[in-house]
Amino acid sequence: MSPHNLEGRLTTYLTLRKGLGMQLGAESTVLADFVKFVGDQETTGAVTTKMVFDWLDATRERQHRPIASRRLSVVRQFLLYLSAAVPDTQVPEVRLVASYRRPKPFIFTPDEIERLLRSAAELRPGDFRSVVLHTILGLIAATGLRASEALDLDRSDVMPRSAPETLLIRDAKFHKTRIVPLHASTAQQLRVYAGHRELLGFGLQTTAFFVSSHGRRLSYAALNESFRLILGKAVIKPHDGSNKPTLHSLRHTFVVSRLRRWHEEGLDVEARLAHLATYVGHVDFRETYWYMTATPELLGAAATDFHAPTCAGGDE
Repeated sequence: MSPHNLEGRLTTYLTLRKGLGMQLGAESTVLADFVKFVGDQETTGAVTTKMVFDWLDATRERQHRPIASRRLSVVRQFLLYLSAAVPDTQVPEVRLVASYRRPKPFIFTPDEIERLLRSAAELRPGDFRSVVLHTILGLIAATGLRASEALDLDRSDVMPRSAPETLLIRDAKFHKTRIVPLHASTAQQLRVYAGHRELLGFGLQTTAFFVSSHGRRLSYAALNESFRLILGKAVIKPHDGSNKPTLHSLRHTFVVSRLRRWHEEGLDVEARLAHLATYVGHVDFRETYWYMTATPELLGAAATDFHAPTCAGGDE
């Protein structure tokens, strides 16, 4: 295949993926680099496995091995697409390169969530700071919001009159705005917190919903520092082989718990995945499905939900 034709195929492939709503990011750069390398070989035949590994070798000095496996995966997807039009295209096995081993994420148990929130409320009894921390951590745990999204909330974004029991998340990651429905119990907790906030006069000092004791928007650094203190007070430590718990672990736990519950209830997870992705603000639903490998419990629930196809004429 000529370099010009290969470049044309790549342009069509990237346009197709972008049209499906996928974020290309570094993927387009990797593929452009690969196509240029193939073009420099001055070959008119189909792409071969040797070309792929020659390309990986040529870039090895500026790439780590885990990165090489991901670059190979990106190229394989393109070659699978290309092979439909050019049958002689060779698609190498991804296992030929050592793969990146994903760290085990920390997933809070229900008991740990309860202890975390109780410790937040008791961090400084009678102090508004404890009320703020208890509310914002509870909100993140109940909705899967990013910590930055919760911190960026203004009073007008919380349960607006036009849409009670919802949050308006403005210009979040990837510059997306979305509406997040709230459970009645979560909405009630936010109303209680809002009452405390107004009684202390913070409404006259800032539009921020979550505020520091100085009347300014609560910062990520302050929230994270307090979160560490609360983890110690609640005696929450990493599980066997997992990462340390972080603020993001609350979001991770929310998604995993929802997926596991759907599997346990025998619901169609695939059909609901796009809704969950929208709720948590993922642009590509595959980002949400990535959480499927998070825990053995989730994998077990998914396996239980799986039904092998029956033979023709057999009983269901």
